Amino acid sequence: MRLCFTTLAYPELTLGEVLERAVRMGFDGVEIRVAGDGVHLKPEAPLNPSHLQLIRSYSLPIPVLSSYLRLTDFYGGDREAATLLASNLLKLASELQAKFIRVYGGEASQGFERMAEAYRSLASMVEDYGVELLVETHDDLAMLPNIEGLLRLSGDVRFLYDPANIIYAGWPHAEAFKLLRGKIMHAHLKDFIISGGSRVFTKPGEGVVPLREIVYDLREAGYGGFISVEWERFWHRDLPSGDIMLPIYRDYLRGLI
Repeated sequence: MRLCFTTLAYPELTLGEVLERAVRMGFDGVEIRVAGDGVHLKPEAPLNPSHLQLIRSYSLPIPVLSSYLRLTDFYGGDREAATLLASNLLKLASELQAKFIRVYGGEASQGFERMAEAYRSLASMVEDYGVELLVETHDDLAMLPNIEGLLRLSGDVRFLYDPANIIYAGWPHAEAFKLLRGKIMHAHLKDFIISGGSRVFTKPGEGVVPLREIVYDLREAGYGGFISVEWERFWHRDLPSGDIMLPIYRDYLRGLI
């Protein structure tokens, strides 16, 4: 297993500055957030040549482009815009040699049939780019009955596993891992406690996420992908800087993997 982190840790920095820190801290790669706000990469293709050259100059693997495309966007929103976004993401992933694109499932209320159909449609698109699609265990798809509902209709779905989301939604890692074993291609790890009814992110080993058990289970299942530290300072600006927390997570997780 190799170790990377998501650019969510550094909302205040440019992508070049984030990549420099990843090299300096000894991480094996960087997972890049791709969003319309341009922090840290816009879903537009092709990349500006100077931007592409900058990214390549760091020689860091980019295992995942983390997009905000939802499978249900193809039905509950503007299908044309969703298709264009998917196309741009695939072109970006190909340019950057990223193996995976992260998507969300969307709202379970729209039906698992639609999620499954959208996943199959996108999967047929990605084949031409040598990229794979990963659905994150997030929001409605952090709940195990909903994951089961999607898998019943599309058993070939592959996942970005975020156990903290599943635990926060009220389900144990052990039960989730039984369901997702063999379908996990990338993993987000973070720890948290519940304080005042809210989720508060912590140093590794100080919260309710059984990180040691999770890494052990991944290793025993033959997982050979990246573990990505997801320090969500982008959404929670009161959190300590990535400069402080990423080395702490790095050392803790390297001791497990």
